[in-house]
Amino acid sequence: MRKNRFIGQDRCYHLISRLAHRAFFLDDEEKDRAVALMRRVEEFSGVVVLAYAFMSNHFHIFIYVPSAEDIGEDEILRRIRILYREASLSQVVATWNRLKAEERELFKRARPTKKFVSRFEAYKSSFVRRMWNSAEFMRTFKQHFTMSFNGRREHSGTMFEGRYHERNHPAERPAMWRTSACVDINAWKAGIAEWPEDYRWCSFAAAVRGDRKARAGYAFMYGGGGWRVIRERHEQSMQEAMGEVLKAREAEKAEPRPGRVAGRVRSKADPKLAMPDKVELGLARGSEKTARRILELLADGPMRPSALREAVGIKSPIHFSRYYLRPLMEKGMIERTDPDSPKSPRQEYKLA
Repeated sequence: MRKNRFIGQDRCYHLISRLAHRAFFLDDEEKDRAVALMRRVEEFSGVVVLAYAFMSNHFHIFIYVPSAEDIGEDEILRRIRILYREASLSQVVATWNRLKAEERELFKRARPTKKFVSRFEAYKSSFVRRMWNSAEFMRTFKQHFTMSFNGRREHSGTMFEGRYHERNHPAERPAMWRTSACVDINAWKAGIAEWPEDYRWCSFAAAVRGDRKARAGYAFMYGGGGWRVIRERHEQSMQEAMGEVLKAREAEKAEPRPGRVAGRVRSKADPKLAMPDKVELGLARGSEKTARRILELLADGPMRPSALREAVGIKSPIHFSRYYLRPLMEKGMIERTDPDSPKSPRQEYKLA
């Protein structure tokens, strides 16, 4: 049975969702589109995006949901026009105008009774119900992104893997600082950026480039003082979050595991001998540097092939398997965590 989500207001939500099959559908163009759509859904929903990071196969969005407001028809229509595009917008506005005109004509002919149910009010309320709500924010974002992607890329079916993950907490500053820092360091954590501002599709990089909405999110969390002061505070928060990640990795390395000398890659051919740092791997194809990076990543523990590909910047699973996974397994350097089910979606690789 599904666990009911906590849906509240005046609260922060860290929302995480992965693409179906852990596929790497989000190339640079799709990430740009995702950021733009997120801003449209933000404006429609009345929430505040505090931080975000769009990776190749998943995304993080950290939002604050304020208390609901009493808004009129003009404001509802303004938000509708921000969210919807072209044919969809025309259809929504046409239905809005038709139901409103229908009700106006009806009222000219007769006075409504207590049993009267306004079709126009019901239609208007269907949009208001989607505002100031974390679950509706995610549903709207994922539905619109899926329809857009499927229409442009000749894809069919869902884009996302099951339900999204959520962590929520009160809008308290230390908690917001920590969560936003954890969101912004995702690219650094995956090994694809040396510092968060180098990764274009995270909120910190956008704020550094001068994005007004991104800076407004940090101002909400850190208060006044100007961007320079806020930046220094957030960089400190990110450094603390990075320190925790590195500390956890070092602790994991120190744990004794079969086939490993602490912090070093061990060869299966001679389990008592730690592989020298500059040994040639002897790959027939592929990059020695990339292969060595894969071994370094696996020294921190088992990883899924999709996570490994993202960390080393390879999009093609066929190329990755043919040039790196298979050769390294043949040389006895890595192995599957579930060798009896090589095609299992939960399959991971580890040092042999």
